[in-house]
This record gives sequence, structure tokens and C-alpha cells, in this order.
Amino acid sequence: MSDSDCCSPAWKRAAAAVLGVAGTFAVLGALAVYVFRSNLPAPVGAARAAERTRLQKELQGANAETLGNYAVIKADTGVYRLPVAKAMEVMAGEWKDGNAGGRAKLIQRLEASLKVATFE
Repeated sequence: MSDSDCCSPAWKRAAAAVLGVAGTFAVLGALAVYVFRSNLPAPVGAARAAERTRLQKELQGANAETLGNYAVIKADTGVYRLPVAKAMEVMAGEWKDGNAGGRAKLIQRLEASLKVATFE
């Protein structure tokens, strides 16, 4: 090769194409980084963390009250709330005969709850 071959128009076009592609990828990469960083949420401050902790404790306290105590939901239809531990004991007692016995009792309770009073 001679010195004139390194700077021929074909080499210049190839070099320009490679630089153009590399520049395009660099610009797109920079834009991707910019968009990613501009959409990051603000860091959680100490005040927000304390508020979230307080709200979580309030919610857990309200749930503990609901899940751990007896209550009347609908007295006229016989719907009551039991503590979770007691409800598990009741269900285990009903299903002790096996799946068929427990399923029969469950269907019987469902049919009894769906009965509509007739005024004929």
C-alpha cells in the first residue's frame, strides 16, 4: 500500500460511517442514562420513614383488634366474628371426619344461610 491509499475517499467514508454509528450509540446511551436518572423517585427521608412506620403500626393494631376478638356482625342472620385461633379449631373439628364430612357440613351451612323467608 502506498500513502495515498490510507486517505482515499473509500477509507474516509468508512471512517465517517464508523464514527457516525459510534456517535449515535453514545448519544442514545447518554439519553437513556438521563431519562433513567430523571425518573428516579426521591429518596425516602427520615420524616417519611417515621410516618410509614407509624401508619404500619396503626394498621397492625387495628387488624389485631379485628382478628383477635369476638364480635357480632349480623345478629339476625347469625353471623359472628371469631378470633382466628378459635375459628381454626372449629374448622378442624368439623373436618376431622375427612373431606366428605367437612364438605357436607359446609354445604349444609351454605344452604341454610341462603334460605330466603317466604311470605306465602
